Amino acid sequence: MNEGHLPHWDLGSIFSTSDDFRRGIDDVGSGCTAISQMMDDGASLKEVLGPYEDLMARYETLSAYASSDLSTDTGDSRRLRAVTDVEALGLSVKALEQRFLTHLTTHQGELSDEALSSHAYVLGHMNEEARHRMSGAEEALAADLNRSGAYAFERLFDRLTSTAEDGGRSLNELRGDAYSADKDLRASSYKREKDALRRIQDPVAACLNAIKGSCLTIEARQGWKGPLEHSLFISRLEPGSLDALLGAIEDSLGMFHRYLRTKARLLGEEKLPWSDLFAPIQLPGLENRTYSFDEARELVEDAFSSFSPRLGAFAMKAFGSGWIDAEPRPGKVGGAYDVAFPSVGESRVLTNFTGDWSSVSTLAHELGHAYHDSQVAGLPYLLGVYPMTLAETASIFSEQLLFQRELSRRDERSAIPLIESFVSDTTQVCVDILSRYLFESRLFEKRREGELSAQELSALMLSAQEDSYGDALCDKHELMWAVKGHYYSLDFSFYNYPYAFGQLFALGLHASGQGDPSFPARYDQLLASTGGMSCEAVAAMAGIDITDKAFWLSGLDVVGEYVRRLEDFASHM
Repeated sequence: MNEGHLPHWDLGSIFSTSDDFRRGIDDVGSGCTAISQMMDDGASLKEVLGPYEDLMARYETLSAYASSDLSTDTGDSRRLRAVTDVEALGLSVKALEQRFLTHLTTHQGELSDEALSSHAYVLGHMNEEARHRMSGAEEALAADLNRSGAYAFERLFDRLTSTAEDGGRSLNELRGDAYSADKDLRASSYKREKDALRRIQDPVAACLNAIKGSCLTIEARQGWKGPLEHSLFISRLEPGSLDALLGAIEDSLGMFHRYLRTKARLLGEEKLPWSDLFAPIQLPGLENRTYSFDEARELVEDAFSSFSPRLGAFAMKAFGSGWIDAEPRPGKVGGAYDVAFPSVGESRVLTNFTGDWSSVSTLAHELGHAYHDSQVAGLPYLLGVYPMTLAETASIFSEQLLFQRELSRRDERSAIPLIESFVSDTTQVCVDILSRYLFESRLFEKRREGELSAQELSALMLSAQEDSYGDALCDKHELMWAVKGHYYSLDFSFYNYPYAFGQLFALGLHASGQGDPSFPARYDQLLASTGGMSCEAVAAMAGIDITDKAFWLSGLDVVGEYVRRLEDFASHM
């Protein structure tokens, strides 16, 4: 790769041709029929489990391939057709899932079979899920209607936001300017971002109303008390653990507000505006560092290798094998994500690399996800499906490796911009995540009463930000509901608290492993176990009780130490 060139990923090893992809769809379709026949013929749970897991791995690979391919060019009709074809196949797969759950409930006596012991938690969890299923006909109807309903609105949201622009600059480009060292550019792009969002706010509001309305209707029919109960079930997290986590964040808001006021001082402002939330700290005599993609690669590979040779070798493989799509461009979705292709044991990483430290950190974050994928790649499919909460642990742990490695190379003064960037990111993962959690909670309450206008959604967003950011900022971003894709998921509500969970759990995990040469191997074992246990059980492997607020506060104390360093530096400026 030439210096300065931003790579596009290569999906050829997943499906080399469109014909291969089409054959994959046909094979999964016929497989659904074959496995259903096995169950009809009275096959045991043990006999069905292997073929079922193999089919689910192949279906997830098809789905991941189609959706990731579309995300790099949302206006491509061929790519869109592939997604809709996989969604059509999904009707058969969902019917098979329903059939498998029924088979599981009628073969519960087999769960004590020693041959199924490795799957005990997962199958028990699925058995509980079966209690919250509608009839087979109702589930099939809901799945079919969602193809032209909620899932279509998810795609419309992606299309609207990926093509929104102002003055010839895309929404992604404008949002990327938030990290610029140019204050005027940050302020101008922030205003233009809002202008672009206002032009699409009504259709985006329609998307959000449709998705949340569908969620409430379906989950009520399935017997869930509400979307949060279902979200926690999917996350394999007990309500008490979430209460402890959120309670610790709320108790620490004062510390985060102190940081925001300190950042305002470092930027020479009386109070911080929203447009400067991600502004780099500029110190006289210190150049504002930007990174080429090649430099970012070297930093990530070095940080990962300093932790363990296996992690370092994995990063080198990802960079060297065309697994990363880094270039921001029109039609490409914003943000960043990792996607796994379980039937081939590979992953891909999408980012929108802009050359600032946050872009480098995001690269480490997503490669952390991919490394987690690699640790479960050789396991049976169901044991490799881990919840969002535990997935974020691996990604944020990787960010922490990068942060600590770079921090060790700097003196106190040159470390300040890096420390500030870390605290800034943590503020987003804690304070902004709290605002998103509050917004979504209130949104569901209001949506039960009827649809909300764009103006009403903005009022809810503003209220949630007031409760989390307080008066530490001089303005708020009331249109954040229109740009955060996490709200637009039918299948997983409250796509927010897992990030806070992962951040604080990873900080504690990282601290506990310092100086222990056996820790890298134990870390790999912990990641490999995440698909077969609850969050509480995985945490217990590391000697952690996540139902105790004190644990979460201990992670926040790590952040507090960095806030104090920033305050001390600012007081001597």
